[in-house]
Amino acid sequence: MAFASAKSNIKLEIFKEYSSDVKNINFMVACSDGSVWIGDNTRSKLQHVKLTENKTEVITSLNTNIYGIAITHSNNILVKDSTPTKLRQINTVTGEITDSIYDIKPLKPVDIHVTSDHRVIIGASSPLSRVVIVLDQEGKQLKRYENDKHNKRLFTLPRYITSTSNGNICVVDTFDRDFHGRVVVLSPGGDIIGTYTGHPDVNTKKKPFKAFEILTTPSDNIVVTDTENHLLHILSDQGQIITYYNLSDMGILRPHSPTLSSTGTILIGCLEKKAFFVISDKKAKLYELEYSGF
Repeated sequence: MAFASAKSNIKLEIFKEYSSDVKNINFMVACSDGSVWIGDNTRSKLQHVKLTENKTEVITSLNTNIYGIAITHSNNILVKDSTPTKLRQINTVTGEITDSIYDIKPLKPVDIHVTSDHRVIIGASSPLSRVVIVLDQEGKQLKRYENDKHNKRLFTLPRYITSTSNGNICVVDTFDRDFHGRVVVLSPGGDIIGTYTGHPDVNTKKKPFKAFEILTTPSDNIVVTDTENHLLHILSDQGQIITYYNLSDMGILRPHSPTLSSTGTILIGCLEKKAFFVISDKKAKLYELEYSGF
């Protein structure tokens, strides 16, 4: 449920539920034809699937790990795989993976985002740097965000990225291997205009805020998955809390990878339930959510 002070016009409900053919949906992106690409890093699977009545139907299956995914306006898929400094590109017709024109040597890509005006934003790292780089369609660097005006590093690790229509860049900044972190919102000029570290009603010492993936709705609000707590945090375009939803109240557990569908719904891929010393054959769930008010 959402907390009590949330605006009454905000609604979120399950429209459809799909069973997948993978254990985890670590990454996901939707195509304009309604199909979806999903990545399962625990099984080294990348699948192009069609959403049928209640399950995913595999169109193409590739044996590869990916660590970031985005779709271009020409409907090709950009991925960050094990290639050190280049993004790779998947031809959605043939399934062929080739090098893209986006090379940020000597930095290593961490995540990818394609903006509404066709720019490619890459979170990147090196032993000495943590940066967010903006490239044009030809791969030319337009901007680089690394330090603030006091020369202090902006990011610990820019893990996931989205953007708003007014040019704000929203980054999930991860502090450690346990995924403690924050959401940082940068203005186009590189100033931090907002940060978010969770809500005290639901994020406590025992249940810390661990932001995972992030998206922007058409109305420029930011949606962040807090996987271990089964939460969605909904923020303004400046990183201020609007509301949160405990998705476990709807039966959705470990929501991880959100993306906007071609029909305007939110698709959320989940991770398998943590179960130590238990071998499970359960497959990851994918939910289609209808929403309004944000």
